[in-house]
Amino acid sequence: MQTDVRQTIAVAATAQLQKYVGTSATNITKARINSVSAQASAADASVKIYNTVGATTASALVCELKFGTAANEWTHFYVPHQGIYCDTGMYAVMSNCDFLTVTGSFT
Repeated sequence: MQTDVRQTIAVAATAQLQKYVGTSATNITKARINSVSAQASAADASVKIYNTVGATTASALVCELKFGTAANEWTHFYVPHQGIYCDTGMYAVMSNCDFLTVTGSFT
């Protein structure tokens, strides 16, 4: 059972996902993704999360969500069991999406 679950800092555009350490935003290096929440800004929103820091390659893609038929629709994707493991970082690429948060265990 995971007891160190927390949420990333919400992002409103493509970005490296971060957490707070004290009052400073810090890149997440290792993570287990337990859930992803996002809001569409238009139809056909998408979120891709890569196991990387700042660059995207198809081989690093660990999660892709497509959702929404209009603006302001939400999606919540829950990952069963131990979650999706990222051992390098989490870089999110968003399209037609207002904002994104990821919940999981981070280091």
